[in-house]
Amino acid sequence: MTPKSAVLPDMPLSPFILDILSRIGASAGTVDKALSLPPECYTSEEWYEFERRAIFDREWLALGHTSFIPNPGDYFSITITDEPLLVVRGKDGTVRVMSAVCRHRGHVLGQPSGNADGFTCPFHGWSYDLEGTLTSAPEMKGTLPFEELKRTQCLPSLRTDIWNGFIFVNFDGQASPLGPRLKVLGEQVKNHDMANLVAPPTVDWTGNPWNWKFMQENALEPYHTHYLHSGPHDFAPSRLASFFDWDEADDGAVFHPTGFVHLDGGFNASTKALLPTIPGLSDDERRRVMFAAVLPNLFLGAQPDCVFFYLILPESAGKITLRVGLLTTPANLSLPTAPLLLKSTVDGISIFNDQDVVANTQTHRGLRSRFAPRTRFAPKEQTLAQINTWLVKRYKAYADSLTSLPAAAE
Repeated sequence: MTPKSAVLPDMPLSPFILDILSRIGASAGTVDKALSLPPECYTSEEWYEFERRAIFDREWLALGHTSFIPNPGDYFSITITDEPLLVVRGKDGTVRVMSAVCRHRGHVLGQPSGNADGFTCPFHGWSYDLEGTLTSAPEMKGTLPFEELKRTQCLPSLRTDIWNGFIFVNFDGQASPLGPRLKVLGEQVKNHDMANLVAPPTVDWTGNPWNWKFMQENALEPYHTHYLHSGPHDFAPSRLASFFDWDEADDGAVFHPTGFVHLDGGFNASTKALLPTIPGLSDDERRRVMFAAVLPNLFLGAQPDCVFFYLILPESAGKITLRVGLLTTPANLSLPTAPLLLKSTVDGISIFNDQDVVANTQTHRGLRSRFAPRTRFAPKEQTLAQINTWLVKRYKAYADSLTSLPAAAE
């Protein structure tokens, strides 16, 4: 089935949006010159609606990993920016992303995950196969012939891409291929062989009261680790963080490594990797974590024994769900102690997340203040200037596309 373009209706450039657009240019560029974004970019629902169109409709959005659906008929559900989706492996082995909304009356299809030959709506019995083709529409003969319904009422399929096993979707169908924009990051993490790692079930951390951008910012900048995470993070000190120069031709991700003070570090109370290390890593790779954001909504940390990741699922300007997962080798998952080791690994990540929750919540509160700052960055916040550069380019491109539209007929 041919992928469809499915974007939200364009929104007018209101005086509020135009005012922010007139001020955000100063947020792009190098760390020694860039300013933080205007506070309203984190707190305004109107700006969030602008972002849904400028960013989330037009970029590649991460949905999960191919190891979630290893077999034909496997699927999982995910909702991103209020859009329910089904991610399905078809009988032909192809991974497809399609709308989870029944074409009759809009009931959402599917369970959180499972294996199926197709999807039947419990409301009125309309059924679809694994490619989204309508296979049954009971009691509709008096309205439309089934062949007409089958031709017009299939589940919309969306354009997908896969990078290192991660599944991405693009709503407008126009985004440039992702892989060529991840050349340096791809080289940096190639020995982790993420496409052949496997993931145990993910966990959703819901109701996080802060903006999606701040989640990426906090996760990517090492400046705060010496202060907020003093003690637990000392095995990966900010003094061992390094950065990459920004490259407009390779702008699919923002990333940086942080070194460990010993071999095979891990984000847990022991500060050591809990699982056997991933085969093929160099000693240098076993002495660091690579933090990376494939913007807008995938964050990952590639460490010696696993790759932990967050899927950031915005619900509003001030609320996100985090879908948290791990990738490791099939051999590690087959260990008799795997359930305990995996739980301990997630619990270890939670130590840092619990501290971040407080900081992120309080910062979002502060950004709603009339006294909220717009500030310069510290050298260790180089990744924040790069995130802003990525964002500003896309904000302005969407705004320019609106101003170039022909005027509406009077």
